[in-house]
Amino acid sequence: MDWDAIGAVGEILGASAVVISVVYLAAQVKSQTVESKLVATRDLAGKRAEIMKIVGTDDAMAEIWIKAIRDYESLKGVERMRASTLFHMVMRGAEQEFIHIGTGHADDPYLESVNRVLSRTLSFPGLRQWWKTTGGGFNQAFQDHANKLIAATEESRVSRDFDLRNENGSDT
Repeated sequence: MDWDAIGAVGEILGASAVVISVVYLAAQVKSQTVESKLVATRDLAGKRAEIMKIVGTDDAMAEIWIKAIRDYESLKGVERMRASTLFHMVMRGAEQEFIHIGTGHADDPYLESVNRVLSRTLSFPGLRQWWKTTGGGFNQAFQDHANKLIAATEESRVSRDFDLRNENGSDT
């Protein structure tokens, strides 16, 4: 075997090593992308759970939430401020979910569940009242998405399961 043949074999081996390295790196990048989407989805779900925990574990906040989703405009003072803050938290979380999914940074199947929850949330009369005055402060694509969900969803009444009653049984 002469030096030209040895050089050709070396070039073939070198080119093969480069191709194998590129294929390996592509597989690693794909795997890392899948993992980062899962992490982002878990993070978004965790943030949603934190918001739910506020309402689910604090009686006063739960009461404000129920009043606010029924009729936000009837609230005054501190109750209205707290309700607006809760609504902001819920909608900012939904906006982040929407943006992450739209940019491919979260799993697409998550969007289906996000849309179901967002549609239900946007069906409440009080949240619609709040959205009319505050929705303009959100990302335009998210505003368009939320407005489409509102248009496609009938306004719902808050379940009687959420009636607010004081100790003597009368409505509060």
